Amino acid sequence: MSNPLIVYKFGYPAGHGTPDISPFVVKLETWLRLSGIPYEGRTGGRSVMPKAKLPVAEIDGRLIPDSSAIVAHLQAHDPRALRDEHLSAAQKAQSLAIQSLLEDRLYWVTFYLRWCVPANVQRYKPLLMDYALRAVPGWQRPLVKAMATPIMSGLAKNMRQQAWQQGVGRHGPDEVLAQGLQGWQAVATLLGDQPYLFGERPSSVDATLFAWVHTVARHPFPSPVQDFVTAQPNLMAHHDRIWARHWA
Repeated sequence: MSNPLIVYKFGYPAGHGTPDISPFVVKLETWLRLSGIPYEGRTGGRSVMPKAKLPVAEIDGRLIPDSSAIVAHLQAHDPRALRDEHLSAAQKAQSLAIQSLLEDRLYWVTFYLRWCVPANVQRYKPLLMDYALRAVPGWQRPLVKAMATPIMSGLAKNMRQQAWQQGVGRHGPDEVLAQGLQGWQAVATLLGDQPYLFGERPSSVDATLFAWVHTVARHPFPSPVQDFVTAQPNLMAHHDRIWARHWA
């Protein structure tokens, strides 16, 4: 790469001790740090980005959306990239299965707990307002502040509709919690007493696991799933190991 890599992200208010509100952003940034690839983080406006999603990476003037697509691009073009060449074919297949468990099933459990639990929606609103104010030009900020209540109410309604369309919103709270606890128990069992998911060396899926543990354990949305994850010594040791080596 001839130009600095820029990661457009959501952002988070100072003082929360966490890199971002999105696990996909945390995953990408952690993978970049595991790879030793320097980057510049900027708050991005999702609506003006390709596919209207974040994170997006600007690499040599090209905007690439989606954390997995960014990782794949850098693995193909940057010699510093973590490529998981130390994994066997079976381990690479297991890695993909673990990533799918985290990014599909457990992501939507987390989504439900943020957007379909009224108390957590109230906790989320000031964090989202901070992002909204960072993502718009300065002249628009007074209007965003004035329209805060209807904007946030509309956003919450839209997210609940997404949860319904995906399917997780059609379940009751106990059913969603059961799915989350079952999934996290499986992840904890797969990790076991290893430092990383496949032994002594981290691989790309460790960035994903770190991001999901971080999102559940460190973001301010209490639930029995958060209680379970924070009570698993191996999950928290994995998180704290990566945090100390690559974030602190």
